[in-house]
Parts: sequence; structure tokens; C-alpha cells
Amino acid sequence: MAKVCWLVQRIGILFVLGFALLSGAWAAPDSVPAWPSEKDLLGAMNKGVKNQADMGGRIWIRSIHEIAVGKKETGLLVSVWFPDRGRNFSAGTFLYRPNLKQAREIDYSRSLGLAEVTGRYGEIALLEQYGSGQGTEDFVHSLVRFDGWTLKELHRAEFANNLGACGSSSVAVPPSACEQTWVKLQLLPSQSDALDLLEITTRMVGPEPRNTSLSTASRWFRLVGSRFKPVAE
Repeated sequence: MAKVCWLVQRIGILFVLGFALLSGAWAAPDSVPAWPSEKDLLGAMNKGVKNQADMGGRIWIRSIHEIAVGKKETGLLVSVWFPDRGRNFSAGTFLYRPNLKQAREIDYSRSLGLAEVTGRYGEIALLEQYGSGQGTEDFVHSLVRFDGWTLKELHRAEFANNLGACGSSSVAVPPSACEQTWVKLQLLPSQSDALDLLEITTRMVGPEPRNTSLSTASRWFRLVGSRFKPVAE
């Protein structure tokens, strides 16, 4: 089953890349990585787990995305499941560098894919950190780039919900109100070399999960150096 999932993932990603190159919509990286075998990739990830006590545990591949790890090298962000770990530690992400045939676990639950911008193919990735407990969920979404093994966080958004412990499910007296916040990060191409970011925050509040009012707000940022900074309106 794992081999079938691996093949489906690989075919899907190669199809997207092939379409992109034919359409000319994206600029290809200077160095296209050779795809590792499943055996080699799993072996590298087992050696690259952060806690050496976890070496040799089962690793199931969820998805793979390409990412630049320098001006001339392309790596792979591999989202995985660790079925032998606890629930809140069962999702993880590795950076795999084909040129070195090495992988290292990073502090995120999964890669959400590439933030595609014309002329910046695979330069920036969107990563997620996730935690839950007592009826709540907590998220961190980060736009990142890599310089070798060094991860540089360009922007971070934190948001949460309490939908499993509010309203009729609440143990509080009076019952806790239901609150859910979600942040969408969208990179925007510009007419210059600048890279802009639109951050859209949606918030829902109400007495029950299905009885909430909705509000939205947005902020505009521009990449300055190694951080996205607010743009004055």
C-alpha cells in the first residue's frame, strides 16, 4: 500500500512540474533533484529523526514538495505519519537533500505545499504546526525558506478554535462561547522585484458551532530582508 501511495504522489507531482515547464509559467530551478528510491528516502529519514530513541520506528509518507535549499540546490519537504508515536506527535516533516542523500526532521507537522510566485519557483514553502487537546485545536502557519539546513521563518500566523469544548459541549457554567479563527496567507506577484503577502483572518463567534457570526480582516505585508513587514496603507 505504501508503495502505491508513493507512486501516486510521484506521478501527480511530476505531472504538475511537467505542465509548469511546458506552460512557461514558472522558472525552473537550476538543479532538479534526482528522485530517491522509497528505501533510500525512508532510510535517510530514520537516521534524521530529532529524537534518536525514535530511530527505526515506522514512517508513512503523506506528501512531497520541492523547495530550494540555496541558489543552486533543490531539496524535498516530506510530510509523514509516525504511527508508533503519540497522537500529538504522529505528524512530522523532513527536509531531504538529494545531493547529500540526507534528511533532517524539522519542527512542523506538515508541508502545505509551495507558495508559487512567478520567477520564484519553489523558493518559499508554507509549513504547518498543529496541536489539539481538551476540545481545542491550535495552528501555526509559517512561510519559510531554506539556506542549506537552516530554516528561515519569513512570516508566522497563529490561530485556534475551541469547537470541541464550547456551547452544548462545554463543561463551563455558563457555557463557553464557540470561537474559531483561521488565517489564509497568499503571496502576491508585483510589478517590481518586491514580494507582497496578503494575510486574511476569518473569525467566527457564537453560542454553538453551527450558530456563529463571521467577520474578516486583512493585512498587507512586503518582504524586507528576511521578514515580511506591514505595508502602511
